[in-house]
Amino acid sequence: MGVRSKISRINKYLAIIWIFLLTVTVPRSVYAEDKMETQKAVVFLLDVSGSMKTNDPNRYVIDSIAQFIYTLPSNYEIGFVAYNAEVCARQPLMDNVRRKEIMQTAESVQYTGYSNAGAGMAEAVEMLTESLAIEKDIVLLSDGECLMANEDATALSYTIYQEAIQQAAADGIRIHVIGLGEEMEDTENSIFQAAAETGGGAYHSPQALDIQTSIDMILQGQFQIKQMTAAIVDAGEDTAELKIDLPFTYASTVRVLLTSSSPIRDLTTNFNADGARQVNGERYSLIEIDSPKGNRMDISFNGTPGHQIRIILIPEYKVLPKVSVSYEDHTPEDVNASVFDREAVVTYTFYDMENDRIQLWTEEYFAHNRLSADTAGEVRKGTLEDGQLQMRETVTERSVKEVSFDCSEFPANILEISTVTVTLEAPPALPVEEPEEFPGVIYGIAFLAVVLVILIVTVVIRLKKSMRPVVVPDNDERPEPGKSSYVGRLNIYVTRTASGYDISPLSYDLFRLPSTRVISMSEILAGCGLREVFEGAEHIYISSGQGHSVILTNQSDCCIMKSGEILMKKKSYQLFAGAKVDIAFEDEISELTFQYRELKPSEMY
Repeated sequence: MGVRSKISRINKYLAIIWIFLLTVTVPRSVYAEDKMETQKAVVFLLDVSGSMKTNDPNRYVIDSIAQFIYTLPSNYEIGFVAYNAEVCARQPLMDNVRRKEIMQTAESVQYTGYSNAGAGMAEAVEMLTESLAIEKDIVLLSDGECLMANEDATALSYTIYQEAIQQAAADGIRIHVIGLGEEMEDTENSIFQAAAETGGGAYHSPQALDIQTSIDMILQGQFQIKQMTAAIVDAGEDTAELKIDLPFTYASTVRVLLTSSSPIRDLTTNFNADGARQVNGERYSLIEIDSPKGNRMDISFNGTPGHQIRIILIPEYKVLPKVSVSYEDHTPEDVNASVFDREAVVTYTFYDMENDRIQLWTEEYFAHNRLSADTAGEVRKGTLEDGQLQMRETVTERSVKEVSFDCSEFPANILEISTVTVTLEAPPALPVEEPEEFPGVIYGIAFLAVVLVILIVTVVIRLKKSMRPVVVPDNDERPEPGKSSYVGRLNIYVTRTASGYDISPLSYDLFRLPSTRVISMSEILAGCGLREVFEGAEHIYISSGQGHSVILTNQSDCCIMKSGEILMKKKSYQLFAGAKVDIAFEDEISELTFQYRELKPSEMY
């Protein structure tokens, strides 16, 4: 072992020197932004001693390993070690494209002999110690403690086990332990010591079929792997034919994993993508899809009647954010101020790292999901809307900031996401009025010019007023006011106007209104500062409703739809939080969408 360790260290140093030489000598083409390095490594350590014949007679452990290995995103390197009286199978850390080799090795092991957990753990720890990954984990599955042919050999194995655990803790390697069978019910068992001392998780699976639950807990709880259960199918005599929603257009990769406690046969699929690979095992199948183009896939297979087949989707992305900044300048109330009050609207849009013309996350599945922007340790959370993250910031001086993103709350696996540089320009100076001395004639001309301008402005205003349609509310058509308080806000998106102008998203705070107020859509749009005329908006009313809802009453000839349902004229409809309504106005040109959102008391300010 000593000679082997020295050689390993020498190889490690040579690898570091080689990488350094490449860095300084080889020309590279990279993004201006930095990329988050996310390379990770996991070793699956399996006890294949003879007692496993009793605890896992159907070899369900192998299927659990398949689920574990194929669920991990492609930025994971995976290794495999199996032990009985000694290390009897080993696969070094391999990248994503060689995972089938690991499964072939796992499927070849036989349950026989003693249990030398010390030798197995030492091998797994040494494999990870040599890795340059930023996160390192071991997943150990065992049905008992160290047990060798005699007491001395057992004691030696246990000593090596403890030393390997200490080495793992020193190297930042977490060890997660799954105990199989009744003997492993006590988590104070010495095998579980590895989890306690390295910050890993300890799990008990009374029967082999329970291992999948433990694997799920490790993947989602410890590794934070984002996955979506697409379907759970009860197999019958006939071929199962499904249409699976695939809301991950242009993801770098989407893994579709089918697992079962019985064989899966005759698997066929149909979808649109750049490429795909399929791996079939006895009780599992994996379809790895590169950059899917559609939002649905057809899948058919045969299972064993009475058994279930679980289908999960594991999406992963490599992301290039882009940023745009607009400003809103206001005259300050402070009479001594020298510059405008400026607020920056910073919009982050996310694109595929391999093709920066492809915008990501525009699907409805990603709407309202959380992302965080980190600027020099200051973290601000935002909500994704139409594939964009928008944040507002008060600007007092010019600044250049490097922004990174935290995607831990996002429902997909982000393998890489670049940082972006945000430049905010200082607010402009207020105009300075300097008095000037004018001769009497110039004063007279200036006075006449002012009078002329006032006359012209007056005429223009009157002409505009005469051209603007006067909204005369019909008291007979206005609904009765509600008795409940308003507690929400309308988020308004004007998608089309008669003038052709683009209008930014708007919001109107209903909670500021008294409960007895019935307000028309035209009043709401005017309250948002819109001068555009929306024909029929004056005959669409909003009033407060029970249960934190609002009531929409349609007295117009506009086409109003909610969730595919047309809202009829002279009818009232109750809208609860999250309800989205589309309106096509009477001019058959103007259109908008609004969404009713209920606010928490802390948001009403």
